[in-house]
Amino acid sequence: MTYARARLLLGMSGVGLIVVLSTILLLTQYPLEVLPDSQSWSGGDLTALVLLFGCLAAVLFPMDLLGGFLLPNHWRPNTISLKKFAAGWFRGVLVQGTLFVAASLLILLTGRWFGTAGAVVAIAGFAILLVGVQLPIAKFVGALRSRAADDGEIDAKLEKARSIVAAWGWKPRPTTTLQHYDPGFTGGIVGLPGMETVVLPADTIRKLSPDQLAIVIARRLEAIQSGSRTRGLLLALGWVVVGFALSTSLPAAGVTSVAGLTMTCLGFTLWTFFGLLTLPTLSRQASYAIDGQVLLSGVSPEILQQTVKTLDVLQDDEPRRSALIETIFHPVPSVDNRRSPTPGGVPIAWHAARITLFVSWACMGMLVRAVHCNVGRPELWVLLPTD
Repeated sequence: MTYARARLLLGMSGVGLIVVLSTILLLTQYPLEVLPDSQSWSGGDLTALVLLFGCLAAVLFPMDLLGGFLLPNHWRPNTISLKKFAAGWFRGVLVQGTLFVAASLLILLTGRWFGTAGAVVAIAGFAILLVGVQLPIAKFVGALRSRAADDGEIDAKLEKARSIVAAWGWKPRPTTTLQHYDPGFTGGIVGLPGMETVVLPADTIRKLSPDQLAIVIARRLEAIQSGSRTRGLLLALGWVVVGFALSTSLPAAGVTSVAGLTMTCLGFTLWTFFGLLTLPTLSRQASYAIDGQVLLSGVSPEILQQTVKTLDVLQDDEPRRSALIETIFHPVPSVDNRRSPTPGGVPIAWHAARITLFVSWACMGMLVRAVHCNVGRPELWVLLPTD
């Protein structure tokens, strides 16, 4: 048993538990018996929504404790103290709960005024807003902070890496560097299309050479410039909006009462689970294609492989996986599978699988922090690990 495999089993257990509970509640229609079913406003609506999120947090807490405290400290002793874990977990849950309740109230408001179509439009708008403010949300949830402005080591590496990236032919984009505690934090790309910012992890920069850092930046610039990140974002938005709309057609589901909305969210959980099984394939395809495009720009294959290996060690340290395990559970290909990328491929939808999880916050996605890569790790709840 390795750390990576333990996390995978934990994620499978957490996701499986929520999917099974959702299925049982859907079939028995139990929410209709205990939750408000009135289509007019009352104080009980807000109380019920808060209690619903509290129940979800309680169900996930044992998995969070394992994923954020017990497993990391077992394989990497003294990784995090119980006090720090508890403080980070409480902060993350509080921010996420606030946004989930706000999204629920917005859906009920528009659903009662304009019906299902209005609620679906509201979800799309809220999801777009979430993407636009993803960076500040990530900072709030994970207690991430901007690095010190006078960090000479990071400044020197960034300057050298940027000059290398420019020589390879990529146009510069706004970049921000965040201090983080979790070694699995990778940063990513935030912002709406045309307004993207590349987010880099400060502690990881210290472990990379300027050439390796340049590859990290170049791959993200390629995801932006090729349109792959935009396509991944559009796919995520479409997946969430369509899935929620379909879920409203389930028996007893709706958007005008807390009970009906709960039934809709239970159905949406099953839709999200289907996405967890299918969307990783597109994410891996984009990763391979971006590797190939980077090589076409003159990047050394040896340095690319060293970079991928270094980043993998900082995360789950699982350089090889079986084809079946990777196909179902991993949107980021393993180190071994990235040894021989084929130049010239078109990256279809970069990071689509995990962008979908964040966008699912717009309609209270119950699986968004139960997957193996981020369960119990608030720093990774908004900016999920990427390649």
